Amino acid sequence: MIQLGSYNTSTVDNSLSAAEILADRTSKTLSGTAKRLYTVLVGAALEVMQDRNYSAKTTEVTFFAPAESVALACGVHPSTLYRKLPELQEAGLVACRGHYCTHNGQTRLDGTVWAVRLSPGRGRKVKIGFDWLKRSYRCLGADIEAGRTAWAQMRESKSTRDKSAINLSAVRLWTLSRPSKTPVTVDSRTIDLASILDVPAVPKQSRAEKIFEAAKAMSAVLNDNGSHRFYMAVLWGLTKLRDRGGGDYFGTLHLMISRCSVDVFEGFARDGNGGKLLVSRLKQAGLYDEILQT
Repeated sequence: MIQLGSYNTSTVDNSLSAAEILADRTSKTLSGTAKRLYTVLVGAALEVMQDRNYSAKTTEVTFFAPAESVALACGVHPSTLYRKLPELQEAGLVACRGHYCTHNGQTRLDGTVWAVRLSPGRGRKVKIGFDWLKRSYRCLGADIEAGRTAWAQMRESKSTRDKSAINLSAVRLWTLSRPSKTPVTVDSRTIDLASILDVPAVPKQSRAEKIFEAAKAMSAVLNDNGSHRFYMAVLWGLTKLRDRGGGDYFGTLHLMISRCSVDVFEGFARDGNGGKLLVSRLKQAGLYDEILQT
């Protein structure tokens, strides 16, 4: 059952039905397609609420999903989605920003960050905080290699898609947490991981960018995309420790992650997540507290 704030949705059995109830309360000036798009986004937001165990009083939800996947869920072409979005933005119901990552040395758009208001007709316009844009949501290289892309979704659905029906499964791939978010591949384990060894060699003014990139590589290699900020903290801790003459442990970290990635690849990591293995081994080596308390 879904219960949302003061709205009587407690008798609704799924997020799509609840979304339709909330969408019916929106401004009557919205076009039919814009209202349908809002229904999809609210449905996704309600599922994210449940997945993250948010309070029933939550009035705004932010999540990541490629615009093409949202269009697919809505049963419209991406160009139609972009034409109708301004209606929702002007009404203060939705905000969206492109999310960028580094892939093969170039800046690439890897999806969209959405903020959705769940209290139609009340409150301020939704906004997307800077922190949401700096988060890492996927490893684009691994996803492309595994065929896990929005365009692949669209190609696969062409023969089976019913444009008259809303299909939230198209966005669940991106919005809901999964034990294994990104397939670990041999290439990602050997190529991306080398960026960790580059961190101590870059000039101080370039450290932040290099650490951001290396932490993303760690997330992908360990199949743990939800811990990007933690891995940044580990790298910053190692950097500060080295700067004050406490030792250079980047090679040690590289070796640990290499071994953890093999364990993940061979199925020895719990839930397919190598992050817990790495934490355990950092503690065994006596480095965990020293790094994070630096």
